[in-house]
Amino acid sequence: MLLGPRVHIRAPDFDAWQRAFPDGLGASAFSSPGMQRALLELERVEPGHAPWEQRALSIDGSDLWLPVLGRRDRFGRWELKVLPVGYDVMPVQRARLREAEIVAWMSALCTPRITFFIWWLPSWHTDGMRLESRRSLSGNVEVGSNNTYVIGIDGTAENHLEKQVSSTMRRYVRRNDKAGVTVIGNPDADQIDAYFRIYEQSFHDNAWVGEMFPRRFFDVVARDLGKGGELAVVLHGGKVVGGGVLVFDRSAVHYFQGAIDRSLKDINPHVALYWYALRCAEARGIRHVNLGGINDGNEGLVRFKTSWGGVETPSPMLTFRSGPRITYEGLRDRFLGGRGP
Repeated sequence: MLLGPRVHIRAPDFDAWQRAFPDGLGASAFSSPGMQRALLELERVEPGHAPWEQRALSIDGSDLWLPVLGRRDRFGRWELKVLPVGYDVMPVQRARLREAEIVAWMSALCTPRITFFIWWLPSWHTDGMRLESRRSLSGNVEVGSNNTYVIGIDGTAENHLEKQVSSTMRRYVRRNDKAGVTVIGNPDADQIDAYFRIYEQSFHDNAWVGEMFPRRFFDVVARDLGKGGELAVVLHGGKVVGGGVLVFDRSAVHYFQGAIDRSLKDINPHVALYWYALRCAEARGIRHVNLGGINDGNEGLVRFKTSWGGVETPSPMLTFRSGPRITYEGLRDRFLGGRGP
């Protein structure tokens, strides 16, 4: 048989995850049952396709299970994806994979059982690895790159602020402090409502791409993730003026999304969120703050993230494909030495 038997796709065992990580702080911020369920609710059923289902993916010889979404086509083949795309979604038992393990996964997933799969790997777990694209008779995997902005924390948050953050951002931090701006991580229902109104307005005013998060998503983040995540809201004069979703694992604080009241001129809620994320990293003993990527052409956001010491960092992107065209190219490369149109 081909490589298909090496791949195992099953229903996820969320009870096992919760037994392993009772406080909600897992090996990967986005592998928690609460976050995966909340993100699944955002997926729409596309015409002509089966609905997405939560699955767990593994291979022979590995004790790791990777949380994925999966759906079958009419031939019984799987299309898979990790959620959220573009962030660190790693196997649930531990985040760090050895290079030999990743190579084994790459080889096993080149199977006709899987038609398409994208898997992003965090940059801080793949330093020094050499991952190369590969092609087989039944499929291939392309190794690309997606850039994210990562702050490295060495010492205290205050030390990072003084030595690595721009003088403009430091001035805004001090101005927020003098104005009484605070950030809390346990908002009540009214505060979640207030943040959602700001987020909804920002989404429409700025024509953000993708699907808008529903109100329930922020309830899940605020109530169900334990130490694995929180909805941080920015307060000024007792009023919510911004906020954002922070997700945690043992390696990084992930700034997942945020929105602020942009009508305010005398304070900087977005600055307050970044400063809060740095202090969370210090309090938890975490060395990385992942600020996420940037859409092409958004130079203002590039300047903002780098002004906090964020470094543009490539993260490997593994894209698996199979099908007749791939099989043809694999045969051609094997028997014709890559010659052809």
